[in-house]
Amino acid sequence: MKENVLPLDTGRFIIQPQDIENIWDEEWDICLKNVDKKKIGSLRFENTNVHGEIHFSVSFDDTYKAGHISEIFYAVASFVFKSGKVKEICTVCRHENENLVRGLEKAGYVLREFKDGNDYYSMKKQKTSWTGLYVMIGMIAGFIIGITLSNLWMGTISGVVIGTVIGFLMDKREQDNTESKKLRT
Repeated sequence: MKENVLPLDTGRFIIQPQDIENIWDEEWDICLKNVDKKKIGSLRFENTNVHGEIHFSVSFDDTYKAGHISEIFYAVASFVFKSGKVKEICTVCRHENENLVRGLEKAGYVLREFKDGNDYYSMKKQKTSWTGLYVMIGMIAGFIIGITLSNLWMGTISGVVIGTVIGFLMDKREQDNTESKKLRT
């Protein structure tokens, strides 16, 4: 996996670990993707994969004031979520640092907490929903049952209801499994 996706290329930036063999514990370089590939900042993962969460910190050189840093935050989240065990990526920034705050929010991170002058942001991995799948399967099964019983409406309605119930139960079971794993660890 490491060789296929590293370095992270966002279009304007190249993000790469200093040690490819130890990507979660080593510092990463954030460089401009131009001719001179000037380093503008660094990134480091912290508390890697505790309860499905990964924390990271990012710092930029004082000379770099330009925008487009949302690309960096989005690329890091995409990379982290490719590992199947991570459910949330978190970071902290100073409330006064409007450039970082704007970049995090533009990349899809959500403000979770404000404490001691720091903003705590995170992004949760989108989960799949079984309800939609089972509603569609239920509707198709309902059409077939309705045609068989010569009452298309009753078949369709019963298929949608059954599909919704099965999908809801599957989603609930997945949520319960996730919560029980958190409690065990």
